[in-house]
Amino acid sequence: MGKSSFFVRNRVFFIVCTLVFVFGRNHAIAAEKVSVVTSIFPLYDFTVQVGGDLVDVKLMLPPGVEAHGFSPTPKNMIAVKRADLFLYTSDVLEPWAGTIVTAVGVRDGKVVEVGKEIISAATDHADHNKQHRGLDPHIWLDPALAVEMVEVIGTALSEVDPGNSAVYKDNSVEFISKLQRFDKQTKQTLQNCRLRTIVSGGHFAFGAFAKRYGLIAVSPFQGFSPDAQPSPKAIAELVRIVRKTGSKVIFHEELIQPKVAKIIADETGGRLLLLHGVHNVSRKELERGENYLSLMQKNVDNLKQGLQCQ
Repeated sequence: MGKSSFFVRNRVFFIVCTLVFVFGRNHAIAAEKVSVVTSIFPLYDFTVQVGGDLVDVKLMLPPGVEAHGFSPTPKNMIAVKRADLFLYTSDVLEPWAGTIVTAVGVRDGKVVEVGKEIISAATDHADHNKQHRGLDPHIWLDPALAVEMVEVIGTALSEVDPGNSAVYKDNSVEFISKLQRFDKQTKQTLQNCRLRTIVSGGHFAFGAFAKRYGLIAVSPFQGFSPDAQPSPKAIAELVRIVRKTGSKVIFHEELIQPKVAKIIADETGGRLLLLHGVHNVSRKELERGENYLSLMQKNVDNLKQGLQCQ
């Protein structure tokens, strides 16, 4: 009787262990996600929206780090090497992304330059920017171009994970509808403004946004390079524009001390307001759960004040 009981207990133990192994293994397989590394915050947020629970997305930029002057670390390169997908906007905006790609090697479909075709097409239709500033990489600030970025990301995820392509498609459609709704509301908000010129003391980032809504964006910075510095002549010209337009607000960019914007504001008696380029977020913004649409809505609210919209 004791011997029989011993064999029964061992058999039960064996069955339980087998079930734990099988179900545990199946659970691990089911829980496996597509690993994605993104260079800047818009790509991170778009990928989260499109991928949902099927993806594990990591933002390369640490919270509070400004995108233009970022330098990748060996840890970043290891993360890209191990990821299923690395997404960056363009060689224009993130020249350091090319360093990573070269260092880790490129496998077909593993690295996607999301904005490559979008930037070229958008700049071809903006002769002023093309002639005087070069290619404008800040395409996500135009919600219509953000839609195109979401579509590229959806395609990239479907190619690395074809079994879930229908989910990525559905998620893309849902998020695109939100972008289009925001675009429509923004047009309505900005169509009746007393002022039509966005005066920024920061780097020139809002050209695509301004073009979308029939506005003019001016900045003392004459290029997109992170090393570009405004000349005294350019600052004086911006002061002249402020006085001519009667603007009471000078916009400044995120994560950078607004030294130039403050000079212009002090000279003209204006006040400062944030116009967030959404390149990256601060730690506080991250903790608050800010995303692309929430930050863009705050931009519209600040523009409504600065441009004196009805």
